[in-house]
Amino acid sequence: MGKQTDFSGDTLDQLMASARAGDSAAYRRFLSEAAQRIRAMLARKIGADSELEDVVQECLIAIHAKRHTLDPGRPVAPWMYAIANYKLIDHWRRRGRSPIEFDDAADMAVAADTLASTDIETLLEKLPRAQADAIRMTHIEGLSNREAGERIGVGVSAMKLRVHRGMAQLKKIAEKDRI
Repeated sequence: MGKQTDFSGDTLDQLMASARAGDSAAYRRFLSEAAQRIRAMLARKIGADSELEDVVQECLIAIHAKRHTLDPGRPVAPWMYAIANYKLIDHWRRRGRSPIEFDDAADMAVAADTLASTDIETLLEKLPRAQADAIRMTHIEGLSNREAGERIGVGVSAMKLRVHRGMAQLKKIAEKDRI
């Protein structure tokens, strides 16, 4: 905690740094790149939903409105994907759907409530690395359990177990923080 990390390898981080320095063209490129990534993540979760572009636009508006909350020492992508996940949950709620696409819908709802008011990276730092990485890949980056497992060389069952245990741990943290 408190350490500064260099995230300059990600295009989003580079564009956001330039935008913060006053480069409006970089900010437009940032929003374009963010839209592409969010669209891909949402498409994996909701498929060919006719309202996909509406949700993408809601995400971009929220990112623009909340850009002041992004810590310059943190990577942009997890913050951006967390916002996209919240907007997706809002979209499903408006349509009367439960976010069943998540592996642990109840745990994700509790964690989402906690994450809405807490820095996601701070919470994930409280988990074992394997669990935190599993949650980042599946719930923040939007990868399926299969895709995430292939990325790190574990099976689908092992990835599901890591996510489940991590989400259960986040639920305990959320309950503890509410008392």
